[in-house]
Amino acid sequence: MTRLQEETPPGGDIRSFAATAGVSCVRSVQEDRHSASVRAAIPAAAHACQAAFLPDLAQVGEMRQTTRAFLRRCRVSKPVAGFVVLAVSELVTNAVVHGEGEVALRIAVSVDVVRVSVTDQNPAPAVLKEAGPDGESGRGIRLVDAISDAWESSGEETWCEFRDARAAA
Repeated sequence: MTRLQEETPPGGDIRSFAATAGVSCVRSVQEDRHSASVRAAIPAAAHACQAAFLPDLAQVGEMRQTTRAFLRRCRVSKPVAGFVVLAVSELVTNAVVHGEGEVALRIAVSVDVVRVSVTDQNPAPAVLKEAGPDGESGRGIRLVDAISDAWESSGEETWCEFRDARAAA
């Protein structure tokens, strides 16, 4: 089962949040006060989307779909969105397979950065591995390293960032 959470972006006033597919997404009041054409010229406040769920491989596909929809709503460029969705898939799979306890996914979008964070209760950090040619696993973190601008794992949290996130208005 997925647990919902509401959160307020730094400096943002929350008027509403949309809970879809077991995920909470928030936006600033500023977004609701302006039409889409006016909004395009205004630097958007940070947008955040997060979900918490018990480890289950079925959640990987759901989190990919939710991420794709959220990034489209935030007007993240298609190339960056594709990389973010791939990273979400790899990090959530890693947490489900190798983690412990509840898994939490958080995606934060600002004007020029998308940050993905996945947490679980395993204190061991994710590490880069060399998978053998016939190996069925061991490539996920290496893939995240290759497609993201930065990543790190502290144990319970593994995060990555993608720069130049917004599509041109």
